[in-house]
Amino acid sequence: MEEEENRVVIASSTQRKRKRRKIRRRRSRRRRNEKPMIAPSSLPNDVVEEIFLRFPVKALFRLKTLSKQWRSTIESQSFEERHLRIAEQFRVGHPRVIVITEKDPLKLMPLARPDTDIGFRSFCLESGSHLSFTLLNFPQSFVHYIYVSGCCDGLFCIHSPKSQAVYVVNPATRWLRQLPPARFQILMHKFNPTYRDWIDMESVFHLAFVKASDYKLVWLYNSDKYNADASSPNEGVTKCEVFDFRANAWRYLACTPSYRIYHDQIPACANGSIYWFTEPYNDKIEVVAFDIHTESFRLLPKIKPAIAGSDPRHIDMSTLDNGLCMSKREPDTLVQEIWRLKSSEDLWEKIYTIDLLSCSSSRTQFRDEFDWSRKDLVDPSTPVAVCKNKKMLLSHRYSRGLVKYDPLTKSLTSFYQHPLSKRKVLYFQSLISHI
Repeated sequence: MEEEENRVVIASSTQRKRKRRKIRRRRSRRRRNEKPMIAPSSLPNDVVEEIFLRFPVKALFRLKTLSKQWRSTIESQSFEERHLRIAEQFRVGHPRVIVITEKDPLKLMPLARPDTDIGFRSFCLESGSHLSFTLLNFPQSFVHYIYVSGCCDGLFCIHSPKSQAVYVVNPATRWLRQLPPARFQILMHKFNPTYRDWIDMESVFHLAFVKASDYKLVWLYNSDKYNADASSPNEGVTKCEVFDFRANAWRYLACTPSYRIYHDQIPACANGSIYWFTEPYNDKIEVVAFDIHTESFRLLPKIKPAIAGSDPRHIDMSTLDNGLCMSKREPDTLVQEIWRLKSSEDLWEKIYTIDLLSCSSSRTQFRDEFDWSRKDLVDPSTPVAVCKNKKMLLSHRYSRGLVKYDPLTKSLTSFYQHPLSKRKVLYFQSLISHI
């Protein structure tokens, strides 16, 4: 009797298992036969697109997973360009600042490949609050010499003159494109300079990333023994290479300035031109301008006498509110004055006077081992942006971070610090990747 009961229990258990397996198989077949889900929308496609144009990049990436039609719309070049125009308008009222670093600032341990991992951290300019962080890994090492261009439509160019690495990246979409090395990099690689050669070198390692009808990279540098090239059309004082994204190739320009460029200055872009300081000639500094549409060079017709007669270490050039600005720090008083050039290039106006000696700053206050009011520091601070309340965001080549200067109270407040920050610029997100 007991054995029969056990047989009944076993049979019942086996039947339940078979039934569960049938149910699982049935559900699996149903899932395989189901059509992909189409996101419901009762609105016309053009209306949906108009709504999507107002969304941030992160939200659009999520929407792409819900519908093939939405993915096709968001990834189209026309949508990217329309979204870009709206993003440019939005940044006026909601400006961002991006800090580009060589490693993740949230990690205490160093990364395994510090020459290939670069972080992009964005902040709200007004509040200083953190908005986003992206860490990108590059397949080719930068060999400790990393140079970052300014922001062009949410894109950056990152390159290393010591290696042959050149990349264009969009940190918002994590898109990157590796470019062929410039002729300058190939020649430097053949020359194989020593560490002492690198220190003594006075070439220009910064390039400009701009957009005319198409995107361009412009690299103007001094002609020297280590970049001598028989194929260059101009063996003069300077050389200029331009990268054509459609042809995926660098090309030399035949006509270049007959002035050596000051090697330690980042070029500034404004008013459809790129600007460089020259080395002093007859105790005078000139400003070379490059028209990005006609690809022709000229000298800036008017330059502030205080700038023209300065030691190049005491002056700086930058872009504020899409206009060209120049700064000079007086070596005796350490007062820094900032002028802005009118778009007509015929008039300069003073917009700021910064007296850092009157600020109550200290090394411990900013935790970056840099004293912004050092009396022996002749290099000027670089203005990054002007806030709505007239406070100015400042960076410095020797500082690890950013500070805000209040001209009313003549005080400095910390904005952000990182020991390996490479570039700090105004920024806005975009979807651009078809270049």
